[in-house]
Amino acid sequence: MIGTADEDDMFLYNASAEQFVPEDHPLRRIRPLIDAKKIRKMARPLYSHTGRPSIPPEQLFLALIAGYVMGITSDRRIVMQLNCDMAFRWFVGLSMTSKAWDASTFSQNRRRRFDQSGFMEKLFDETVKSAMKQGLISVHASADGTLVRANASFKSFAPIEIAHSPEDYKKNLRAHDNEEDSDSKPQQGDSDKGNPSIDFRGEKRSNKTHRSKTDPDCRFVSKGSSGTGAYPGYTVNAVMENRNRFLIGVNVEIFRGPASETDGCIAIIDRAKKKLGYKPKTLGADKGYFAERFLNGLFTRAIEPHVAIKHQGKTTSHTRVRKRERGHGYVLSQRNRKKIEELFGEGKDNHGLRRFRRRFLDRVKQETLLIATVLNYKRLATVGVNI
Repeated sequence: MIGTADEDDMFLYNASAEQFVPEDHPLRRIRPLIDAKKIRKMARPLYSHTGRPSIPPEQLFLALIAGYVMGITSDRRIVMQLNCDMAFRWFVGLSMTSKAWDASTFSQNRRRRFDQSGFMEKLFDETVKSAMKQGLISVHASADGTLVRANASFKSFAPIEIAHSPEDYKKNLRAHDNEEDSDSKPQQGDSDKGNPSIDFRGEKRSNKTHRSKTDPDCRFVSKGSSGTGAYPGYTVNAVMENRNRFLIGVNVEIFRGPASETDGCIAIIDRAKKKLGYKPKTLGADKGYFAERFLNGLFTRAIEPHVAIKHQGKTTSHTRVRKRERGHGYVLSQRNRKKIEELFGEGKDNHGLRRFRRRFLDRVKQETLLIATVLNYKRLATVGVNI
């Protein structure tokens, strides 16, 4: 017998948004870890004492955290989820009848308040401090770097403009006009002026000669041995403690080859000591960090470098690291340092680290800190610790 729809004509309901959130929902495990009152207190100096009331800053950040936890990195999609997902509403603190704000609220608040205030750094540091208070942070750490694609296309790269004399400028301009006259015949099927077909055959492009018009801070990045080829991107560095895989610090560097990873790691270690009072005793890393300058930097800071060795290099620093190869601590560090690659993979697969949404180095750093904050909240939820 075919069933019929049960039409509900009730006018009043006695229900809350929390009743619609499953017990095993990821947001339910993370929400008790976030102190909304502390976020509001941190953001209070960024607001004026007069004018119209703003959207509560804690709700803005709770919405961003919920979006990145669920792999939603688009502001418009986050607002869409707020309109139709009860779990999002409960996480952010909106009632069932409250209207979600416009998507432009995120971008306007970033531009006017949060990007230049260091707010995301403070929010990230709170997760690390909470883990340190609970004794979850080890003095043994690991470091690594990864390449993340920038929000820019190959077509956005143009030759770097160099100042030259008026005579050379006129000569190059006439030559360019002659080339346009000879190639004025349009290509078949190329009717899109906004995204025209471009033939890069025979044209050499490199970081020395070209820059992206969309994101001038990104560069052509490549691991060299990966076989994937170069693409527009940034270098993201991270330092992880080995016991529970909490991220101690992250940063974004303009790609400069291996130096962008080694220098970025030293910067994270110095910041962790200054801001968090954390200094590791040992640091595990792969062969890319087996460089004299980096090893000397660790020895100067009284940190034992448990770096994967290479047969190249005969300096005193290289010899000191090779002597530790058979030690029990070195073996453990080399075993644990691969876990940071799992965090990179988790961030890329689930939380938007595979390709940045934002552009320019300062803004990309803010997005990276938000992803790192989400990863640390997940770790806190896993070990069952409350802030």
